[in-house]
Amino acid sequence: MAERSGQQHPIKLFSYTTRYFWLLIIPILRSLYSLSFSVDALRVWLAGTWFDLIVIATILAFAWLRLVSVTYSFNQERIIVRRGIFINAEDLIYYREISTLSIKRNIIYKIVGASKVYIGTNAGIFDRADITLVMKRSDADCLYGCVMNSRARTINYSVSPNRLRLFIFSIISSSTLSGAIVALAFVIEVSRLIDRELEARLIMDALNEFAARMSAIVPPITAGISAVIALSWLISFVTNLFYFWNYILTKSPDSIYVKSGLIAKNGHIIRLDRINFIDLRQNLSAKLFRISSLHCQCSGYGSTGRSELSVVLPITTSNEIKGAIQEVFPEYPNPEIQLKPSLRSFPGFYFWPVILAILPLAAYALISLIFPGWKTIAEAALLIAEVPAVWLAVVKTVAIFTTGIGFSDGHLVMKYAKRYGFHTVISPKDRITKIVIRQSVPQHIGGSCTAIIYTASDKKVRHIIYGLRLDKALSFFDRQGFDLYYSENPLQ
Repeated sequence: MAERSGQQHPIKLFSYTTRYFWLLIIPILRSLYSLSFSVDALRVWLAGTWFDLIVIATILAFAWLRLVSVTYSFNQERIIVRRGIFINAEDLIYYREISTLSIKRNIIYKIVGASKVYIGTNAGIFDRADITLVMKRSDADCLYGCVMNSRARTINYSVSPNRLRLFIFSIISSSTLSGAIVALAFVIEVSRLIDRELEARLIMDALNEFAARMSAIVPPITAGISAVIALSWLISFVTNLFYFWNYILTKSPDSIYVKSGLIAKNGHIIRLDRINFIDLRQNLSAKLFRISSLHCQCSGYGSTGRSELSVVLPITTSNEIKGAIQEVFPEYPNPEIQLKPSLRSFPGFYFWPVILAILPLAAYALISLIFPGWKTIAEAALLIAEVPAVWLAVVKTVAIFTTGIGFSDGHLVMKYAKRYGFHTVISPKDRITKIVIRQSVPQHIGGSCTAIIYTASDKKVRHIIYGLRLDKALSFFDRQGFDLYYSENPLQ
């Protein structure tokens, strides 16, 4: 293939403009729309907005300079990215050094024929890809093909989840918390494009209309919180379904290839020997129904955006996950748990549920004291606010009996609960970078400890296993040849 060259897609121009560009242009366009279209009115409008128009032109000029200052060229062996107008910088990456190549197309990019390209290597130290480009779709597809052709071409394994089960399991496993995070990310992005005054007016009008319709049935605050919970769950469900629809995982001897997406299409190439660990994830409902999703940590994968997921196999039955691990990661064993929480550490699992339960009670008492007329509304809000604490207490109860550490065939397994989710992490020993044994004051009295295990990554990743017997933990890690750092300071 002859060398292919180009500049970034023009849609990248919009991301190079500052948020102040939109805060300027929206009121200007709004005032222009309100004119009675005549020469005198236009003259008056220009006299009042000439400075703002100069600022907008300057912002666009700088954005255009940033756009044209980035060029790329690639062939069958490597890609070169050049940046700068007066001071030039050049990044040369051979395909054999790429840990992860990700091609993403949201709906807007699909319409305009653009693709966002992320290239990750193990050279990065920040939570981002080493190179990010917005290419024409044809160039991105060609680059994907070049990287794919540079890898082993024999297909060892391919799987596509059953769509009906994916739909059902997405209903079961969708999380209100993850939906709220996606919604918050969307609001943050939209806030960059909408005038603050207009945004506030739209939100208040919508809330007032909703409250007026629901006030005859239930207290407004109860309806509002219930709507937020239901909407957040729905967002999580739709996001999961759209992201994982048409999901295909293919494995060659040295890489795995992932394609997915119902409307927005995504493609990933991940080098197997650059994967630091695999992670089976479940929420409480998924654990009860014996389903889970399989994730992996590899430089650049799952760190390319707020809604990006580091998924190897989406939500499916535990048996299918085990089969996928045996096919995709045959060298990864399933070690038995050898270290478990001690009996004396059980009360410590309920520290955060208790805190989450006390805070709404304190707020309720304060509101009842200062605003006694709001007591009825405060009671409804208190009941809703206590749900996360109760749910977390149930999660921590299950975690008591599932948390632990094991070691076999050069691989460490870590089972623990983080927030409302359960993790089973398997990592090769050479990817364990640091182990900290920590004791708080209550743990020191009870003879237990917390193991904090750091794994290699392009960002700070640590796995916290709470409540282990100190003497058994020290003996276990010493027997497996791990170096330990011991701390009695719970803040370290």
